[in-house]
Amino acid sequence: MPPPLPDRFSLEVRLGRDHDVEEWLATDTALDRPVLIRVCGPETSRDRRQAFVDDTRSGAAVTHVHLVSVYAAGLIEEGAYSVTEWAGGVSMADRLSAGETIPVDEFLPNAAGLAEGLAAFQRAGGIHGAIDAGAIYFSGSHPAKLGSFGRPHTGASVAEDTRALAETLETCITGRPLGTASPSQVVDGIPTAVDEALHAARQGTLDAAGLAQALHTTTQTPTTSRREPKWSWRWLAPAALLSFLAVGIVAIGLVLPSGPGSPILFPATPDATTTSLASEPPSTVDTTIEGDPALVVRAFSYDPEGDGTEHDESIPRIIDGDPATSWRTERYFDPLPRLKRGVGVVFEVNGRPGQFVAAGLSNATAYTLMWAADLPTNGIDGWERLASGTVSGEQAIAQIPERDSGFWLLWFTDLPTQEDGFYASLAEVRFLP
Repeated sequence: MPPPLPDRFSLEVRLGRDHDVEEWLATDTALDRPVLIRVCGPETSRDRRQAFVDDTRSGAAVTHVHLVSVYAAGLIEEGAYSVTEWAGGVSMADRLSAGETIPVDEFLPNAAGLAEGLAAFQRAGGIHGAIDAGAIYFSGSHPAKLGSFGRPHTGASVAEDTRALAETLETCITGRPLGTASPSQVVDGIPTAVDEALHAARQGTLDAAGLAQALHTTTQTPTTSRREPKWSWRWLAPAALLSFLAVGIVAIGLVLPSGPGSPILFPATPDATTTSLASEPPSTVDTTIEGDPALVVRAFSYDPEGDGTEHDESIPRIIDGDPATSWRTERYFDPLPRLKRGVGVVFEVNGRPGQFVAAGLSNATAYTLMWAADLPTNGIDGWERLASGTVSGEQAIAQIPERDSGFWLLWFTDLPTQEDGFYASLAEVRFLP
């Protein structure tokens, strides 16, 4: 049994050991949620326990969708413990041992996200020291997350962490030992640019942020190759069976009567009223905004509690005067409030606007409009809140108190649910006199 833990945590299932760390699925009874508890027991040295706590606390210094969230860590009698997010309990080491790799459509965004998360962790001064497939949790209900903070170090530098992540990503997509073959050679849909990015990161010429950017670029234009199916004698059995069934159905059709009341289940001519599909009417949302957009000097993304970027390359589209172009937030796999307080876009304005208009903004997006004379140095808490609401009709309009120039923040506090995650799009923004 592990050393005594705080009473609020109820141990449920012992999961095993990660090096010298014992892992348990537990319940945080105060918040009624599952958590992962990692324990260094009495068999470890005092220095080792302190190192475990210090490394785990470094993981708590940054919040990112691709990093396991750390809730608590500390020394206890004859041990040390940490409490982290329960990310499904399945690591990439588990998946690889079961013969499963990451599908291409999941690999590209998650690989870039893991590199982003590592870059954010490194900017906060963190060194993981033991990145491998066992340190990456990836189940069907969560994005891939880097965790296992507090492992005994096998490396002790930012460069070694980046190299280890690149090596791990390559193994996760190929399912083969490192160096056996390049990902693009063995996996359909992986462009050679991924090979080059991973190789550069392994060689130390690309840091984690650069690796993330390179991998993100490949997600914009994924390459897929179509392979013609090869003949297999195994096809003969199902083909013969289908032919036999087809002959039988035809024979039955010749014997049984046809017309209304016929017992035949598949009439030759289906009722047209049951097969016609109503076409979806085109969108009637007007994203045209009257007024001079010249009050806006520039715009840039604002993500102080994440990795600092949010599709920056397309931000200019929302002030270009063209409603046919748009910007979109990053895709999140969990509701935004569970990850951070929000994300947004900052507009530097020259003049005294009296009205704010955002068009082509996804319905159900919750937002707050804020202002500051200068960019705050203390994150979101340094802004003055002036208006808020939830989008209905793909447009947000707010009469705002006059402020002389300065910076305006369109801050999203909740993003709508889409088929493949949580995100919002925005076509055009104006600050009108």
